[in-house]
Amino acid sequence: MRTDLWKGKTIVITGGSSGIGEALLESLSQIPCKIINLSRSEPELIRKISKKKEKRAAEIFHIQADLSSEKEINKAVAKLAKLADGIDVLFNNAGITAHSRFDQTQIEAFRQAFDVNFFGPVFLTMRLLPFLKKNKGAVMVTSTVSGLYGVPARSAYSSSKSALHAVMESARIELSEEGLRFIIFCPPYTKTKLRANGIDGDGQKLGESHYSGKSKTPEEVAEKMIRSVEDPNSRLVVMDKSGFFMKWMRNISPSFLEKVLYKKLYKDFH
Repeated sequence: MRTDLWKGKTIVITGGSSGIGEALLESLSQIPCKIINLSRSEPELIRKISKKKEKRAAEIFHIQADLSSEKEINKAVAKLAKLADGIDVLFNNAGITAHSRFDQTQIEAFRQAFDVNFFGPVFLTMRLLPFLKKNKGAVMVTSTVSGLYGVPARSAYSSSKSALHAVMESARIELSEEGLRFIIFCPPYTKTKLRANGIDGDGQKLGESHYSGKSKTPEEVAEKMIRSVEDPNSRLVVMDKSGFFMKWMRNISPSFLEKVLYKKLYKDFH
């Protein structure tokens, strides 16, 4: 991390109460900057600071909000406007996963996935554009490798994230002349509670255990995200071989990619 680039900046993080968002909050809190967290529950770090059990260089604020609700986003932005008049970096990190076969997925599950993964970050970004334009800021969305191609047993999840990609790419081109940047970050499997808090095909809580294979820690992902913001050329960022494979094979040989996905994830949709 280049701490000099973050000093004095105003940073907004969504979903900072757990997982990758929590790791971002923890890392950036070491720097003298202003951090505003938006999430339904208050991060443990902020509770410790308020109780004077810990002290950090950053000035940190929490705004409670359900980011799938336009009404709550509007309220959160009104509160945020009292704390900052410009934003340097927006980490659109909050998200939800959805696991089920397409033919066993109810439309409600698609709506839930899109409310959290697509409409929430898109509407929040729209509402914060005046703040971002003032500081010529950067927007990073936490996506997934599953957003690079339709993954079996992830139709609702993959589609909500790939739709988000398209919006961010359009915005990047349109607003580049105003100095704004839009970065799509696709981490690999990460040790978070994403599966436990995800939804099934009926829109009910998934409650799956964490992925048992090789995975990254939230801290590793957060470090890469921060370095990606520091890189002015960042656009679509992946972290590992599986991400690079998906990124390139979707264009080079989608038929081969589908055969690999079919074999690798067969048990997920049977």
